[in-house]
Amino acid sequence: MKFSKLIASLLIASILPAANAASLGSIGPTYPIGEESALDMIMKKLREKERSGELKRLQEEAIRRSMGSIKNMKPVDGITTVRARAQRFIDPTVTYTKPVTTDDGRIVVPAGTKINPLDMTGLTKTLVFFDGRDPEQREAVGRLVAKGGQLKVKPILVAGSWLDLTKAWKTQVFYDQKGTLSKRFGITAVPAVIRQQGKMLVLDEIPAKELQ
Repeated sequence: MKFSKLIASLLIASILPAANAASLGSIGPTYPIGEESALDMIMKKLREKERSGELKRLQEEAIRRSMGSIKNMKPVDGITTVRARAQRFIDPTVTYTKPVTTDDGRIVVPAGTKINPLDMTGLTKTLVFFDGRDPEQREAVGRLVAKGGQLKVKPILVAGSWLDLTKAWKTQVFYDQKGTLSKRFGITAVPAVIRQQGKMLVLDEIPAKELQ
């Protein structure tokens, strides 16, 4: 909304209630209000900042800060670098300690029920967690992504710029925001590779130089 329209709408809003009020007269002599209204002062300062270019500079600075926080998200806490190979299995089965009910109280999942998500849908890609700040890890995962073929890789950062790598690799690079996936899978070191094996998930910790 333009400044003139905003001021006009405010004036109309202030006049309308007075149309229905009774005149009480004046107790003494009246004088024009000499002080600037808060709105006029704000508008005046905005126009001054606009003329000086400061307003544009503040807007650009805000955009840069916003883009910086998006491009470089907070690293996941507690993640170290893999030094030696290690492997473990993850059972994704979930046990419901309480029944799951509908709004009308009908039980759809009884308490004690165990559900393995892999019974309903499989893991179609190999998840690769890595630190994008580490050149060795970055290059190793980049080679996996470029290889393509039957090895369908889903690169997931625990630190670094997902946007820069997405542009460089021409494929979507994901970010483990707030370490949600790392906590779920118990990842404490990267590179970490997760794949499906039967009804289990296999987590391999592999040094970057051995990642292929």
